[in-house]
This record gives sequence, C-alpha cells and structure tokens, in this order.
Amino acid sequence: MYPTVGEVLELPVVRRGLPRVVAGASGLDRRVRWVHAAELVDIAHLLRGGELVLTTGIALPADERSLTRYVDELANVGTAGVVVELVRRWSGGLPPAMVAAAERRALPLITLARETRYVAVTEAIGSLIVAAQP
Repeated sequence: MYPTVGEVLELPVVRRGLPRVVAGASGLDRRVRWVHAAELVDIAHLLRGGELVLTTGIALPADERSLTRYVDELANVGTAGVVVELVRRWSGGLPPAMVAAAERRALPLITLARETRYVAVTEAIGSLIVAAQP
C-alpha cells in the first residue's frame, strides 16, 4: 500500500524540516501515490489525485480568494496534501485564508520551518511508493 501523509511526515528527511500540520489533520491517512515539487498556482489540472504537493509558496498568490481557490482546486482533484516550506515567503506562517480552506476541505497542509531539499524528500517518498508496487 502507498504511504499515508502521516507516514511521510515521519521520514527523517521530512522530520529535519520540522514539519507542522497546520490544517487538515483529519486527512493524514490519505495515501500518497506520487510527489510533485511545484511552484505553479494552476497545478491542479495537471494532477490525477493522490499527489503530495511540495512548494515554497513563492509563486502562490497573495490575495485570500486566490489562495482559497488554490486549495479548493487541489482538494477537488484529490491531492493527498500540501507541504509548504516557510523559509522563502511566509516565514511568519501561512495566510489564514489558506489554512481555513485546507481545514474546511480536510486537506493536510503542512509547513516546514527549515529549508528542505525537496529532491531528497521526493527520493525518500518515491522509494516507499516503488516498494508498495505489486
């Protein structure tokens, strides 16, 4: 079986980033089928469901309506969760509208307090996904 978002958060490479679930904790049992590092606000139409989206947030919009739409679109396609590194854009925490939208949709929204090598995260999760294949 594919790893859950909760299991991904226990990986050492993720733990080093000091992950914190800020919304959607009820969805931590969602299965992660794939991992995408993406800085696109309109990424949802490129996904198939089950992806864990990794972002620094640098290309995400500043206004509440657009952030809510971003979260809603990801939830609509069945995204497993969103991980946002807080180092480059939102060092003080995520915008409340984004957090509220993720909570409303039970979409796990996780922050990382430390700079994290997303390639290492992708490799670690990818190895779990490959191991889950029949």
